[in-house]
Amino acid sequence: MGWLFSTRRDPEDPHQLQIAVHELGHAWAWRDGGLEVGRIKHSGDDGACHVRYYPQPEQLRAFAIGCWAGFEAEDRWLRANGLGRARRGHSSHDIRLFRTAVRELGGGLSESKARAKARTLVVRRWAQIERRAPELIRLGRIHL
Repeated sequence: MGWLFSTRRDPEDPHQLQIAVHELGHAWAWRDGGLEVGRIKHSGDDGACHVRYYPQPEQLRAFAIGCWAGFEAEDRWLRANGLGRARRGHSSHDIRLFRTAVRELGGGLSESKARAKARTLVVRRWAQIERRAPELIRLGRIHL
């Protein structure tokens, strides 16, 4: 959602941290899956992670799992900070991308299996996600 005037980037703002953690969850999972991760952006109001992958089964699978890693990172951060749970509605674009990738794969990767793999990747990179989130907010864009 965009606003007429962008929110000032504030690394202390829980909403902005939630967005940054979400995008970094995608980025680390995709990178660890062998995909080419471009810049990660944060405007204050929203974020994006640019990734390049090829339609080979192993890359599609890594992409599909990474689609859930943003949600899983966000959920972990919200729970750790006593702020509830992540909402699927906030990740509707990612979920659509996941479903498209699974269709291209011809199936074989359930949502529960992808989410479990994504959680494992997020746990493995949690220290980097937490450390880089304020930096992403301050700078507006970073590369891993």
